[in-house]
Amino acid sequence: MAVMMTKEGITMKFLLQFILAASAFIFSLSTANASDSSVDKKDPYVLIEQVSEQTFERFRQDRPLIEKDINHLKVIVAQELIPYIHHRYAAAKVLGKNRKKLSKEKFAQFSEIFRDYLIFTYANVFTLYDHQKVVYSNPKKPGKSRIASVRVSIIDDNRPPIKIDFKLIKSKKSGDWSAFDMSAEGISMVASKQKEFNAIIRKHGIDYLMEQLATKSAQSVEKKVVK
Repeated sequence: MAVMMTKEGITMKFLLQFILAASAFIFSLSTANASDSSVDKKDPYVLIEQVSEQTFERFRQDRPLIEKDINHLKVIVAQELIPYIHHRYAAAKVLGKNRKKLSKEKFAQFSEIFRDYLIFTYANVFTLYDHQKVVYSNPKKPGKSRIASVRVSIIDDNRPPIKIDFKLIKSKKSGDWSAFDMSAEGISMVASKQKEFNAIIRKHGIDYLMEQLATKSAQSVEKKVVK
């Protein structure tokens, strides 16, 4: 695949990695204590910003465990991050038109495999975390829409700032918000995965995709360094 450059000179590969890394970092801001009843999940802006300090404490607390076994990151993601991500909604979005071709049971199976894939993916990008600074945009009232977009800027001393737009959906039952997508420089993670997954489905079928995702999810986390 040819290397594409943004106007800041960031490679496409790095940008996609950074989207995931930044999203993992930001989502962790709202997951340091998933059982914390004081966290306001009724406002997407407050949800992200309110518990920002908690994530730093969680990293400090778990650093010895992570250094001992890097796969402990999977535990953190599964217990703290995933409850704040609407993985079923995200799964439906990445499938696109193929969602309608699946039975209820098959989609449920895919959703759980996709959930495990998200755990693996975010556990890996957490290895890129290096105390980046987050600047939040001014909150706006989402109004009657069930979809909200929250913009933040990721400040890294080693590269230009990147603006990340996080998409969240509001539950009809509880009124709580949960994340399902993020984009940077006009690149949506869900859209990127939809293109990738749909190409695999066209060529090999949904069962092959599920098998590949399950195999990937079972692999060990690997330390990564962004250059």
